[in-house]
Amino acid sequence: MDSIDHLLVRLTGAVAFCLNMAGFVVINERRTKLLLATCSATWGAQYALLGQHTGLAIMLLAACRQALSAYTIALPGHRRRLLAWVFTAAALVVTALTWQSPLASLLPMVATIMGTWAFFVLSNTGMRKLTMVSNLVWALHGYLFNSWELCLTMLVLTAATLIGLYRLEAAKP
Repeated sequence: MDSIDHLLVRLTGAVAFCLNMAGFVVINERRTKLLLATCSATWGAQYALLGQHTGLAIMLLAACRQALSAYTIALPGHRRRLLAWVFTAAALVVTALTWQSPLASLLPMVATIMGTWAFFVLSNTGMRKLTMVSNLVWALHGYLFNSWELCLTMLVLTAATLIGLYRLEAAKP
């Protein structure tokens, strides 16, 4: 990878990092989810630059999931579970079609399936715990496949999630 390509990879990661942080600063749920969808598409662009096809495809799938969830907030539980199954099946298909190696392909698949169920099915504490595990899997994938910005982002989000979980426990009567 020459210096221009390297710079483009790092710049794309920096933009994705900023979008991710902005998504958690915005207080409107729909805007948060749309920012996170844009962020996932940007992570996908970085994975494309890095030649990680499964990471690219899974991030684009996550972007679709996040954008759709911005408009399905009020759906009943059984419909959200159906969406979780649809996105789980899509993750399996995408992984099979873009297979590169066990680590390159299975880590993004597992992370996105956890994120899907956390996003559509679980609530508050359960969602935060499963999202935290998903973030750690993404951090490992970022570390292994040269997406340092993704690794840093997921570690920051994991720390923020731990703080949130602590605050939830402390607020219990």
